[in-house]
Amino acid sequence: MNKIEEDPILGSFFDTPEKKAKWLVFIKIGYIIWILFMVLGLFSILFYYIFW
Repeated sequence: MNKIEEDPILGSFFDTPEKKAKWLVFIKIGYIIWILFMVLGLFSILFYYIFW
């Protein structure tokens, strides 16, 4: 199994531990925002069908 640091395209973004930690924080924040948008979207659909 290859490491992400050895990848020719993504390796430059993850070649140091500091860069890897920074990108992992961005990925976690993006994931949390995505979950919030999914929950808000499902609740808006639910409220639309309940109150209309």
